[in-house]
Amino acid sequence: MIRLKELLSESNSWDRKFGEPLPTLQDVTNKHNNITEDDCGCNGTTSCACESVNEGPDEKIKANKELQRVMKAEAKLRERMMKLEQIYLQDARPENQKLAKEIKESYKKHVTTFMKDVIKLTKKVK
Repeated sequence: MIRLKELLSESNSWDRKFGEPLPTLQDVTNKHNNITEDDCGCNGTTSCACESVNEGPDEKIKANKELQRVMKAEAKLRERMMKLEQIYLQDARPENQKLAKEIKESYKKHVTTFMKDVIKLTKKVK
């Protein structure tokens, strides 16, 4: 199989007349679908335009890298939240005990749910 980048660099798609638009992925795939093995002359022995067109997994790689950054930021946020909770718990007053419990529940309800959703959605990226 040949990648789209290789196909574009090997073809004459950049040789165009003044005013003609640049080729799109749709143009290239349409052109590819009209070419048969007999038309290209390669007889299946070399890489040429008769092979299928594939795009790279760039979006998935970028999404995974960004997810890692979000996870690191969330870990720092969780650490800060726990420190704040411990500060509330140092005072034995019932009001502060209640605040510590509320802050932890709020974190679980909102941030943890968000992180689960982000991970699920990132896994769906193609």
